[in-house]
Amino acid sequence: MATYSHSQLGTYEQCPLKYKLSYRDRIKRDIEGIEAFLGSMVHETLKKCYDDAKYTKINPLDNLLGYYDSIWDKNWHDSIIITKKDLTKDNYRALGKKMIESYYNRHYPFDSDTTIATEMMVNFSLDDARKYNLVGYIDRLSRTKEGIYRIHDYKTSAHLPTQAEADIDRQLALYQIGVQNKWTDISNVKLVWHYLAFDKDVISLRSQDALSRLKRDTMRTIDEIEATEDFLPKESALCNWCEHPDLCPRRKHFVFVESLPVNEYLKEPGVVLVNKYVELRGKASEIDEEIEKVKEAILEYAKKESVDVIRGSDRKVTVKFDEKLKFLGKNEKDRKKLDSLIIGAGKWMEVSQLDTTSLAKVIDSGLWDKELIDQVMKFGRIEETNSIHVSKLKEEE
Repeated sequence: MATYSHSQLGTYEQCPLKYKLSYRDRIKRDIEGIEAFLGSMVHETLKKCYDDAKYTKINPLDNLLGYYDSIWDKNWHDSIIITKKDLTKDNYRALGKKMIESYYNRHYPFDSDTTIATEMMVNFSLDDARKYNLVGYIDRLSRTKEGIYRIHDYKTSAHLPTQAEADIDRQLALYQIGVQNKWTDISNVKLVWHYLAFDKDVISLRSQDALSRLKRDTMRTIDEIEATEDFLPKESALCNWCEHPDLCPRRKHFVFVESLPVNEYLKEPGVVLVNKYVELRGKASEIDEEIEKVKEAILEYAKKESVDVIRGSDRKVTVKFDEKLKFLGKNEKDRKKLDSLIIGAGKWMEVSQLDTTSLAKVIDSGLWDKELIDQVMKFGRIEETNSIHVSKLKEEE
């Protein structure tokens, strides 16, 4: 089985298709998001800070900011994308400096703990058979005077998580497993996220029970990835930062038509068809509303005049009023009491009905054992379905 990283697992959970394109097909793009570039430059600067401190060289703040500027200029390239159009390269550059300055002023002179390593690779297995293998890089591993090991991670994102979110975060907890696999005598570990944009640290502790659950959950995720055949796209707000929109069935038409001049865009067959379909749907909706109003008027007329048949110019309408016995729905209050009453009377099999929609969902989820699924599938068939859904474009689209 392949070696996985937290990033790979997260990418699969975010969008299976993106995972396939990035890690299975290994399609590389020259483009890079400004947020990722900013994070790399800040990480590299803080790495230098602690690497030099290990040799008792404490860099003045101006020196570190100068180093940050130099690597920014050296690594900047024209394929870096700024998605937020109201921000510029200089805005992000200044933000990075602010993060470094705030961190420096709070942690100077960097002697609250001893740095064991920066950008330390951890390569480990979740099981004794070495079937579930992971790899990761710890921004900084340190040890306090009290013998507490701290796994540090620098975050440049604009989101500050709650303590509850940090306590279920997978990345650093996996790194803890890797560290404790490497050094079996380490028992006291703290996970520390430095949210640099907020000048705030978030700290989490994990029990061995929590780490055991994490191992099981992670192995289950890896099993799911290994068993997946159709890596389907999953839309989210993160799609705007994806480097593969031209290969995604939900995005590639956007990419294609965005490059067309206005006169060609309006004539593009897909655009023409969607516009016509939406136009007709609008007319149909208006007609349906009008039909419903006339139907209600006919019913009212029939009641008022006590007639069952109403004559038109060359057609007639027959009106029938009837009553239908109806019971509580599955989710309505007191439905369970009704079910219990019928079951207690021994009449359940006379009135119950198999919910085949739920059955199909259970089969698709694979929750039942294979033998039972095979037996059930003898009574099933695969039918092709289709649908068309109309929705408004989002502002960013």
